[in-house]
Amino acid sequence: MSIVPTGAALGAEIRGVDIAQDLDTATFRQIEDAFNRYGVIFFRNQKITVAQQIAFARRFGEVEINVNTQACLPGDPEVLLVSNIKENGRYIGLADAGTTWHTDMSAYACPPRCSILYAVEVPRTSDGSVLGDTIFTSAAAAYDALAPDFKARLDGKRSTHSYLAKMSARRAAVGLTREITPEHLAKTPPVAHPVFRTHPVTGRKCIYVTEGECTSINGMAESDALPLISELHRHLVDPKFQYRHRWRVGDVLMWDNCTCQHLAVRDYGEGQRRLMHRVTVNGSVPF
Repeated sequence: MSIVPTGAALGAEIRGVDIAQDLDTATFRQIEDAFNRYGVIFFRNQKITVAQQIAFARRFGEVEINVNTQACLPGDPEVLLVSNIKENGRYIGLADAGTTWHTDMSAYACPPRCSILYAVEVPRTSDGSVLGDTIFTSAAAAYDALAPDFKARLDGKRSTHSYLAKMSARRAAVGLTREITPEHLAKTPPVAHPVFRTHPVTGRKCIYVTEGECTSINGMAESDALPLISELHRHLVDPKFQYRHRWRVGDVLMWDNCTCQHLAVRDYGEGQRRLMHRVTVNGSVPF
């Protein structure tokens, strides 16, 4: 096994590992250590079954069932389908997943530790060029680069994360292909998390706000809080903190939802099929 950093602010490729196999403890420990260090890791040329992906995810913790159960794989609700494919006139999965900057499920009291995506089909142009990249940005590197007075001003503050605000902002920015149901909203009431979250393993501080989804900062007037959230978000998504992943069929990629945020680039059309299997692992309460 070898670990090859991307050279960006985050991300590394793990080579020489077949995750369809039952990995021994030492090998898995190296993979988990790399994940904690780099925030994003990926494995090329994997051929895994649904059961094998779920088993690999369970090495990192308890698997989460997504609130969008209508988009889960029939018979295997642990797997969320991220896809623009339609059958019988409806999308088989979430076609709008990730199309604005975000960290997964932050409007939960206990957001997920990580998400693991397996590329089954990737969209291409007529000449074979790959579309549908995913861009990751390091919330830890972005925090490190903040001015000391900015850190001091927001240290200990908490921001409210709202699923409804997130979906409304996404609808306004790029459109939605899903329905925001009362059931979904009942499961995801607004919740407050630290503006600067501490990684539970590395101890690194990470910016944990997203423009559009975060609606307030405790102890501040909205007229002061929203511009600060916007400023933090613009800083966070600066290209110098980013890694851009160009997908290949057979990629298995996982990201840390504390260390980074991500954006799925929607530069392909309905006729250019994209199918990803996503499994999400539970995390800890942010602190």
